[in-house]
Amino acid sequence: MAMSLLFFAMFVAAGAPSPLYARMQADWAFPSWVLTLAFSAYVVTMMLAILVVGALSDFVGRRPVLACALGVEISAMLVLCFATNVQWVIAGRALQGLATGTATATLSAMLTELASPQRPATGPIIASFATQGGMGTGALMAGLLAHTMTTPGPMVFSLLAGTFVAGIVFVQLTPETTARKPGARKSLLPHVRVPVQARTSFWGVVPVVSAVWMTGSYFMSLLPSVMLLSFEGASDLAGAAAIALLAGTGAVCSIPSLAAPARTTAIAGCCFLIGGMAILLTAVSLRSLSWCLVAAAVSGIGFGLANSGAFRLVERMAPSLDKAQTFSGIYMACYVAGSVPVICAGFLADMTGLKTTSYIYGVAVIVVAVLGAVAQLRPRRGTCIPTPDIRTPGQQ
Repeated sequence: MAMSLLFFAMFVAAGAPSPLYARMQADWAFPSWVLTLAFSAYVVTMMLAILVVGALSDFVGRRPVLACALGVEISAMLVLCFATNVQWVIAGRALQGLATGTATATLSAMLTELASPQRPATGPIIASFATQGGMGTGALMAGLLAHTMTTPGPMVFSLLAGTFVAGIVFVQLTPETTARKPGARKSLLPHVRVPVQARTSFWGVVPVVSAVWMTGSYFMSLLPSVMLLSFEGASDLAGAAAIALLAGTGAVCSIPSLAAPARTTAIAGCCFLIGGMAILLTAVSLRSLSWCLVAAAVSGIGFGLANSGAFRLVERMAPSLDKAQTFSGIYMACYVAGSVPVICAGFLADMTGLKTTSYIYGVAVIVVAVLGAVAQLRPRRGTCIPTPDIRTPGQQ
């Protein structure tokens, strides 16, 4: 339970700054590409952390890696708490990305290992729920405070810093789930390693998670500004509500998806992402706040189903002794899709405007989601069978 709450808190912190970006842009007068850079600094440094230390916990143990990650996360919250310009925000988000990237693959593997043998999919579902539910909760919390306070940042980030101090205590009280083994230094060489027997299935999952994270990055970076500039009656709270609907609906939908096959869930999620983005583009065209919120809910269903299905597919393809490495590979795909397209969109927005950029970006998401659905519909050849977790007598 403590690890699930910790995973949730990491993504509460990830979602909290998003509703504040539009106000920061208005107060500090920086262009849209800098706004997307502030968002993407988190994603890019997360990728770097995964490249370098994503598999470290397979060798030195889960608890030491998590404790270090939480220390960096606390530093990030303090930087964001006292930020007075966008440069400090970018620095804080970069530190936060390093912390989250270090912890995410480790927590995913740990939750899988702590799950009941009778319900092996519980770990991936908790990870998916915590990711989406945490981002939605963080956005809504920050949006509510922004709606009622002139300077909500210090309150938001000081509360989160205190939460992660408690998280370090929880980590020390949690039993270790993997034994130390040689190879830690070699694991620090930047790489993304997907086990050979998992690669065919892995590449079929990539467009699914890409559509999910392209959608999420747009909602969490540019959409609040689009709403403030284009929709009558929109406010900081409206942007936060859209993010919370996307992530919250996704979190709720990930729970019943346990009853459906993973591939079916992933395909259904792609279809909802296509529909949600089509509704969102209609809302932008009509300048309709209500339709935008409907689009957030429909996209959220797709977000939850596709993310849940994809992570269950990854858990099934991951050899037991290399789970953190396999999760690192899929998270790498997530974060590339969550950063590169939205940075390009930020530059495009400064040249063509947010409305035109939204149309182009939305069509791109629809194309990727179609590719994801088609990839899962194609017959699978060479689907891997998880490697048995071979342990020596007496090893726990």
